[in-house]
Amino acid sequence: MIEQLRKTASQWALALGVVFVATLCGCGTATTKYSDVPVAESGNAFHIGEVVTVKCVPLSGDTIPDHTERIGEDGNISLLYIGQVTAVDKTAAQLQKEIHDAYVPKYYNGLNVTVIGDAKYFYVDGEVRAPNKYEYPGQMTVVKAISVAGGFTDFARESKVLLAHNGHKQTVNVPKAIDNPSLDVPVYPGDTIHVPRRWW
Repeated sequence: MIEQLRKTASQWALALGVVFVATLCGCGTATTKYSDVPVAESGNAFHIGEVVTVKCVPLSGDTIPDHTERIGEDGNISLLYIGQVTAVDKTAAQLQKEIHDAYVPKYYNGLNVTVIGDAKYFYVDGEVRAPNKYEYPGQMTVVKAISVAGGFTDFARESKVLLAHNGHKQTVNVPKAIDNPSLDVPVYPGDTIHVPRRWW
């Protein structure tokens, strides 16, 4: 009986060990893709200090003036009747729905809400054919940004492209990122991509 229990315990220990190792291996090989980045981190969400315009059109035909306001330090904007609404870290679609649901049906039977934010930009300079600031389209990576800027010049050091984001800098090897998209790096509004010149 004791021998039987020992064998059973050994089998369970072996099975748990296999599961544990498999779990570790799975965690080690997981990679974060740009599409997996939460919306609030992907550059689509509103930030403190950003100017937001809210357009409300009641289905009843009444007129509501457009409301334009800079998002305050508390992350809020203030609207007629409903007061404070949190705008920071929300996309335009999320904010539109929240405003709509706050007005309907308490104040209006039906309402079309449109939220418009500031145009957002990223910057590409150095050895690209068209260095400039470019409007942020909602999703962008370093490889795509280089393409938008016309591609590299003949003097570009393609393996040492510098991405500056919120005071942090990261070097991207663009040829490797083209071959292996998992090495490509997301670009967010306000980021700067600098392509250095090679010296030989």
